[in-house]
Amino acid sequence: MIYNESVYNDKWETKKLSDLGFFSRGKSKHRPRNDPRLFEGGGYPLVQTGEIKEANLYIMSHTQEYGEFGLEQSKLWEKNTLCITIAANIAETALLSYPMCFPDSVVGFRAYEGISTERFMYYVFSFIRNSIQNSVTGSTQDNINIDYLTSLDFKIPTKKEQDKIADILSAIDLKILSNNQINDNLSYQSDMVA
Repeated sequence: MIYNESVYNDKWETKKLSDLGFFSRGKSKHRPRNDPRLFEGGGYPLVQTGEIKEANLYIMSHTQEYGEFGLEQSKLWEKNTLCITIAANIAETALLSYPMCFPDSVVGFRAYEGISTERFMYYVFSFIRNSIQNSVTGSTQDNINIDYLTSLDFKIPTKKEQDKIADILSAIDLKILSNNQINDNLSYQSDMVA
């Protein structure tokens, strides 16, 4: 099955996610995951699946931070990594706006230079999210894995077309983000006056 196939992209090439970039699971080796030692001293942002689901294009904030011990059992992913949730909130995506850690319930995707971009793949996943969610619904705990992701086929345009599409869509998302920040500031100011 080609998840994003339509009459509008029949001339695009069919590719697998692994043809477009590399990805691997986040790391959270230590158990229990809420061990206070993981967070002592902080300093290393940690993002969870719920924060990825709530983000609009970019993850702009975090609520938890690993300390040195937490970082030792995890990994700090670079800015613009595409985060794809694989457990709990399935196939939710967002880009890191700054380096962060994430648990093994998230896959990080980095596009191959000149082949694709993380921004374009964010929009591909936004388009196919419901199809993926429907394909895994009903198991004891809905989840997907890297093998599932590597088996997905996508219709992909040239890199130049990908960039144009991502530029247009991200301009809209960034405007929405800016408007939301303005609304939040106005709400905060209104609360201060009241």
